[in-house]
Order: sequence, then C-alpha cells, then structure tokens
Amino acid sequence: MTCGSCAARVERALRSVESVSDAVVNLATETAVVQLGRRQTDLGRLREAVRAAGYDAEPADTADRTEDEGRVDRVGQVRYWRRALAYSLALGLPTIGLHLAGHALAVHGEARGWVTLIQGAFVLAMMLSPAGRPILLGGLRAARTRSPNMDLLVAMGVTAAVVGSLASLLWVPLAGDHFHAAAMILIFIDVGKYLEVRARGRACAALDALARRAPRTANLIRDGGTVEVPVSTIRAGDRMRVSADEFVPVDGRVVEGSATVDQSMLTGESTPVEVEGGARVYGGTLVTSGSVVVEATATGAQSAVAQIARLVEQAQSSRTQMQRTADAVASVFVPAVIVLAATTFVGHWVAATAGTWSHPAWLAEALSRTIAVLVVACPCAMGLAAPTAVMVATGNAALRGILVRDAAALEATGRADVVLLDKTGTLTTGRPSVTHVVEHGAGLEARDVLRLAAAVEQFSSHPLARAIVAKAREWGLELETPESYEQKAGLGVTARLNGKAVIVGSREFLEKNGVDCREVAERLERLTTDGQTVVLVGTDQQVAGVIALADRPRESAAPALDELDAMNIETLMVTGDDRHTAAAVAAEVGARHVRAELMPGEKAAVARELMRQGRHVVFVGDGINDAPALAAASAGIAFAAGSEIARETAGITLVGDDLRLVAEAMRIARRSVRVIRQNLFWAFFYNVIAIPLAAFGVLPPGFAAAAMMLSSLSVVLNSLRLQRDAGEGDRPRRDKGPRPSA
Repeated sequence: MTCGSCAARVERALRSVESVSDAVVNLATETAVVQLGRRQTDLGRLREAVRAAGYDAEPADTADRTEDEGRVDRVGQVRYWRRALAYSLALGLPTIGLHLAGHALAVHGEARGWVTLIQGAFVLAMMLSPAGRPILLGGLRAARTRSPNMDLLVAMGVTAAVVGSLASLLWVPLAGDHFHAAAMILIFIDVGKYLEVRARGRACAALDALARRAPRTANLIRDGGTVEVPVSTIRAGDRMRVSADEFVPVDGRVVEGSATVDQSMLTGESTPVEVEGGARVYGGTLVTSGSVVVEATATGAQSAVAQIARLVEQAQSSRTQMQRTADAVASVFVPAVIVLAATTFVGHWVAATAGTWSHPAWLAEALSRTIAVLVVACPCAMGLAAPTAVMVATGNAALRGILVRDAAALEATGRADVVLLDKTGTLTTGRPSVTHVVEHGAGLEARDVLRLAAAVEQFSSHPLARAIVAKAREWGLELETPESYEQKAGLGVTARLNGKAVIVGSREFLEKNGVDCREVAERLERLTTDGQTVVLVGTDQQVAGVIALADRPRESAAPALDELDAMNIETLMVTGDDRHTAAAVAAEVGARHVRAELMPGEKAAVARELMRQGRHVVFVGDGINDAPALAAASAGIAFAAGSEIARETAGITLVGDDLRLVAEAMRIARRSVRVIRQNLFWAFFYNVIAIPLAAFGVLPPGFAAAAMMLSSLSVVLNSLRLQRDAGEGDRPRRDKGPRPSA
C-alpha cells in the first residue's frame, strides 16, 4: 500500500467478504485487523478479496515473536529502496544533466534530437529498473482494478511526460521535452521512499526493542545439571537456572535462590527489585545480581513480554477519529485529483483554441502543468499522519510500563482536562490492615467480633474484607461457613451464621437493616476523623463491635497529583468511603476536590455529568466496582495488578504501581494528539497550496515530486519527535490552593 486511498480500498475489499463484521487497515504498519461475525471464514477468502482489489496479503502470526521478523522485513525494504535510489540517481542525473546542457549550449536541430533521444533511453531504463518498475506496475494494477492510489498518480505523471516527449520527438514538436521531468519525479519518489521506510523503521523501534527482550535460549535444569535449550521448547513446570547478567527466559516463579532483577522493561521503574522463593519473575527481565532457579508458569504467547508486544501491535493497528476522517477524504482524493488534472489540460486546450492564451507552445505547457498536478497531489501524508504518531507513542509508552489498548483511548486521554481517581487501591495501596477491634454490647469480646466479621467476609474480594480475614487468621481464629450470604456492592454483607443474622458494613448499611448505631456514633466520628475506615459488625439488631482499618496512600500519589496539577488537569477523588476518611486521605495526598460515599453507579454518574458539561474525563481505578466508571468516562486507566474486569474495561493499563504513570500517560497522549493535528493540518494545507501552484505552472513537475516527497517525509519525522521525553510542553504548575473538603 502506498497511500490512504490504498488502505481504504483494502478495507472495503475485506468488509465485502461474507462473515466479516469489520476490518481496520493501517498504512504505517501495513497490517489489517479483521473482525469475524458468528460465521467463520477461511484466510483464503480474505486473501482472494485483497488480491481482487489489486494488492496481496499473508496471515500475520504475532502470537509468538521468537524471531524479529518485522525488523528483518523493514531492513529488507530499506535495502530495496536504497538500491532503487542508486538506479534512479545513476540514470536520472545524466538525463537532467543533458537537458540542462542542451539549454545552456542552445542545442537545436538534429543535435537536439539526438540529445532528447539519449534522455529518452535513460528514462526508459529507469522505468524498467527498480527505480521505476514497482511504481509503474503498481499504477497499472491500480488502473486495472479501478482502485486509484498514489502509484496511479505517479505512473500517470511519468507516462504523460514520456509519451509527450516521444510525441514531440517524432510527431508534434509543440508537445515539448519532458524526459527530465520524468527523471526528476522518479528520483524524488525514490528518495522519499528510501527516507520514509528508514523513518518508519525508527517509528517501530519500540516494538523491536520489546521483541529483542525475549531471550532465545534457556539453561534448563536436567539430571542435576543444566543444558542450554531453545526457549520455544520450554513448557510450564520446567525449571531453569538464571544467573547474573542473564535475561529471565519465560514468566515463572522463583523456587530457589535470591537475586535482584531489573524489571524496567515492564514497569518503567529503573530500580531493580529483590526476588526470592515464591516471587514472580517475567520473561525478558534482567537478573543484575545473584542466581535463582525459576519454574516456568507461562511461555510463548502467554508470557508478559509477548502480551505487551501484542497489545502494542493492536494499538498501532487501530485508528483515531481524526485518522478516520482523513482516510475518508483520502479514499475520494485520488479520483478528484485525476479530474483536476484533466480539467487543467482541457482548460489550456480551450484557452488555446479560443485564442485567449497566446503561449506558442501551449501543448507542452498544458502537459507540464497536468503532470505537476498529478504528482503533487499524492495523498501519502494524509495516510501517514496519524498511524506514524500512534506507532511511536504506543511503542514508547509500552517501554515506560504504559499499555495502550487502541488509538481511540490515546486520543481521548490526550484531550482530557479532568481526572477522576478512585481512592482504595488507586490513591492508596489497596492493602488496608486492621488497626483496632472494639467490642460493643451483645456480650462479645473483640476476638468474637473479628471472628464473626471474618466468617461473613471470607468469600468477598473487597480489600477491606481481605484485611479482616487476614487479621482473623493472624489471631488463629477458626472461621465457620455462613448458612446464607448476600453482598451489596459498596455497602456491606448480610449473612446467617449459626441461625443468627449477621450484618457487616458501613453505618448506613446497618441502619438500613434496622440496627441502631447511635451509641457508637462518637467513636465512629473519632476514628474516621483520624483517616481510618470503619466497619461495623451487627447481630441481633444491635452493634456487636467496631473494626477500624487503615489504608496508607501510595508514595507516588502526592507527586502524581502535583504533576497533573502542573499540567492544568483538574483532579477529583471519588470513593465509596465516608467523607471523614476521604477528606483525611485527600489532605495527605493533596487532592483538591473529593466526592465521598458514592456507590459504583454514582461514580459513573459523576463521569457522565462532567462529560455532559463538555469536559473530557479520564477515570483511574483498579477494582471490580470501578468498571462502570471506567466504561462511562472518555477514557479509563487501570493498574495491571487490579481486577481483571477493570483491566478489560480500561483503555490504558499501567504495569507496576507507580501512580505517576498516569501523568506520564497523559503527557504522551497529549503530545500524540498535538502531533497528529499538526500532521493532518500540514497534509491538508500542503494540498490546498500545492495543487493550485501546479495547475498555474508555478510548480514544475520535478519540483512537484520533491514537494510531495517532502510532505510525506515531514509527517513521519514530526511523529518521530514523540520519541523524545514526553515531559516538555506542559504549562507551569498552579498554586495548590486550600486543603480539600469532602
């Protein structure tokens, strides 16, 4: 594929296949992602549809990147276009030199004819060599399949130049000599192609880096010794020894020894972590010191590095809304240019026959301007504007521990001006611990209160429930199984235990179930003011006890909010906790706005309300109860260590537990959106200016080819700026303002 109209043509071909519900074609990555409906189809039918459209396709198996095939393919492209460029320079420069020499020496008559004939021989050789053959064949294929693209425009321009020149030499002297124009067109096209494939290779550098992280061999423990085997032969349960300065071959757990491991490829955190018996390690991470025996748990396509590479490729094959608009324009752009070129030629012919244009060589000038219009308007820049920026941004984000699901999530995050942050597990560590257990009435001791609460909560996945159960086990308490159990998300649990009704949850939950909590109100107020979360235990319609828990804020929470504030992004903490606990945590981390005592659905309602006001909202959360808000917001960000439903709902996943990655993700997204807008503006602005200049003769064919080449190259090089640190361009930080209130 050579331009956006090519991608649109392949998309239409794939969608025409029965059972294909959708297809997305990415020009920059040269891939298509096809969604099938309920009825399956074989790959052969997809391939036939693409070939019928004038292109070719092969299945792209990205599940197991044991070899860096993508990089090898890009290296092959660079070599091919380097060879094509060498041919074009060797044959094209003499053609241009003869043209200039003929004019400088005022060569006329028979000598002029011989000079033109030699030029024609050079140009015909260019057209048959790697310098011109693929472009001309691509144009012929596009014409045959009625799928106009960049190759067709260039082929028409070169053919018009050659045919006009031959006509001038043999029959119609007024047609003029355009061999030099054909040579310049092919030279600039080949220069542009060579530079473009090199730049696009740099754009894929992040994915290449991920692929290279996957080791090729492993030291398998066998018969008391170690033997080096290919990683592809490792299976779950196999044990390998990994020593200092070696990469961990596959995902696994440490069963022997201790070591420090550099996990920066997954987390973006440069400080190595200590691992010992039972710790998880990931394929592609580097052991910096020590030696461990690792038991494989996930290999091949299931390993962390393979999944990250697959996510990056998935994101790079998706499109932003801006790119969809550009592709829609590009799909009709080439036919429109052909009409404009024909109009340019006919306009000159009409002007000449009507006598309103007195130029004696009107045919030569008409051909020159028509060729320039055909060449200058190739929509390559439009097709590359967004995909190259998305490729660079998502690849480099992955190397920082930020996994972007698709381009739409990147675009939405880049436009965000408000961030909603869940408290538990997001601003805090999500690992609360029990600090106090206080009995109250019902004739129970503190151990009995904890035993009742833990027995009821042992089947819940809520962090508070897990903390209560962990404390009960620490005290050595035996937990009975409830006879019945019902959980109300965000409120609490009701159960029957030994024939008694037991209620565990918030004060509001107990009061709704008929438990009078006024006697413990003062104690609850004191504990929540100190920033602790309070869980009440009720039985026999009275409060049996109070359990206080504390969840410490993440160390990165306050710096992360400072960074978001520096970017003029409003932050709002949303939580189901009571307002006193929420206010205490907000004061500690520096959150300026707080909404407390919210149900999961109410968090989503807050996001929707802000979006109705015209705000662009990002929600950051990690729990099951955050899924509605993650889905409702413009974009969702979740931690990889969070719940599976949160990860599946979010458009961006953060590897590791550093909350500053939220700000980093938003910086990358903002710069990506800015670069995409710049690219699209230049692509459209270039055509608006260049086409009239070509039509009115200001831009000759050779320079038109140079302008087209520079337009395509400019958007690729502009996208490569995203490889630099994403931190530049943020506005200065505002004053923090007053402490928050709930």
